[in-house]
Amino acid sequence: MFTALSKSGKSIRLSERIWREKICKEHPEFGEKGEYLQEVKKAIEKPDYIVKGWTDELLALKWCDMAPRAPKYLCVVYREVDNEGFVITSFFISRYGKLLRREVVWRKE
Repeated sequence: MFTALSKSGKSIRLSERIWREKICKEHPEFGEKGEYLQEVKKAIEKPDYIVKGWTDELLALKWCDMAPRAPKYLCVVYREVDNEGFVITSFFISRYGKLLRREVVWRKE
């Protein structure tokens, strides 16, 4: 589907299989607008926050004005391995405060 450059300079890929069989299946709102795919890429490349996950994954948070039903944060979960990485899942979240209580590894100035 795409490859995006993370803030740490790693190439993060989103495969068509993960997009269709994981993200769109578990979160059908992503299939409603084609623009959401580009929003996922923007979240990786130009996030507002990057937060550590529970294991080795990272969570990129980006404010999304076009989110379903009301503006909210888009969260893209991905993992970096060596010089590359891959998207695990993505979802919209309005209650993002809990995520920011984790370790914030990068913040937009």
